[in-house]
Amino acid sequence: MNRFVRGALAALACCALDASDLLAQQATPVAARPVSVGTRVRIFAPTLRRDRYVGRVDSLDANEVTLDTAGVRRRLGFETGPVLVESYRRVSIRTSAIEQLEVSAGRTTRGATIKGMLIGGLSGALLIGFGQLPEVNPSAKDFLKGAPLGLALGAVVGGIVGYTLGGERWVPGELPR
Repeated sequence: MNRFVRGALAALACCALDASDLLAQQATPVAARPVSVGTRVRIFAPTLRRDRYVGRVDSLDANEVTLDTAGVRRRLGFETGPVLVESYRRVSIRTSAIEQLEVSAGRTTRGATIKGMLIGGLSGALLIGFGQLPEVNPSAKDFLKGAPLGLALGAVVGGIVGYTLGGERWVPGELPR
């Protein structure tokens, strides 16, 4: 069993090192993608709302962008369904109010998987480590007996949950002038 735990920890360390290399490669600036009708975008306009607007571009004008936000509301990684009230479904945003515009580059699972592995591993190590403590005279050595197994199991379960929930990759976008 100890051999299994060491192998799982080594695999987790390799994944973490590989992720840092990938993040360093991704730091190069990406050229802004043009926005057109039908493009899925995320817009940050702090003068109008603190949250970002997410939706598909319904119409595009020099002074205003209209988004259709139907079917894009997500809570905890799950779509909550379309907005059925038309006045809340379509949003018009002045281009002068837009501070940041991003275009969807598709679904991604890497970041969510790594975050799930880290959270799950830490949670598993704490739960199994504290769960294996004796009632009389517990010590750090007793905690460390169960923590590696909890770390490995939690990382596997957290990675699976993170992969399932996934996320969306956003790249910079620009409005046509």
